[in-house]
Amino acid sequence: MPGEVHLLKSLVRPREQFGYFRRFNQMEGFFLRFLMICIVSALITAISYFLSADHLLDMPIVKDVHLSKNKLEASKYLLFVAGLVIGLIKPVIAVALMAIMFLPFFRDVGFKKLFILQSIVYCVFLISAVFKLPFQGLLNTDEVWSPLSLGVTANYFSNNAFLISVLAFLSVFTVWAFYLTYAGLIQASYKSKPYIFAAVSLLYIGFMLLSSITHALQYGQLTL
Repeated sequence: MPGEVHLLKSLVRPREQFGYFRRFNQMEGFFLRFLMICIVSALITAISYFLSADHLLDMPIVKDVHLSKNKLEASKYLLFVAGLVIGLIKPVIAVALMAIMFLPFFRDVGFKKLFILQSIVYCVFLISAVFKLPFQGLLNTDEVWSPLSLGVTANYFSNNAFLISVLAFLSVFTVWAFYLTYAGLIQASYKSKPYIFAAVSLLYIGFMLLSSITHALQYGQLTL
């Protein structure tokens, strides 16, 4: 039996919108909506790359090439195009990986519904990326934490990349994404609420630690 996915309504009224998850096997219009997510992601990523071009082109590997001023200017537009391509495929990879990570815990839901649920959650992180764009343009760098996270505050009392990354993960958008995931799985899964809460918490903490360790490795920091 087919149902219909409403992205915007799901972001603000998840319990109401996710109510059909357990009943319907096919989601009408999902492909077009997911395509829209990919297009929006492509535009946001392209703009992000363009605004951060000065920082990206200041990397040692670029300096070693000794590009002329005109070529450096042209490179900014190449970064914009690269951002379009990367941003277009990024949602497919990210959403699929998240669905695969949740699948062992929620086999009763199935990959298809988990993919749809994570697609809606991905929209939250797109909104987060939009909030960061003005700061990227102002600072000419892509190394900007969300203004609605604790990462900004952490910069004032610590230089540890791991700690800052952990605190940056604690944002309004992460809480929003967690709630959407939890609310969706309550409707889609036959698991108990404590199990769903514990599983979602475990996966989010795991993702936070993996992301923070990766960030710390980039700066050569693994201890506080």
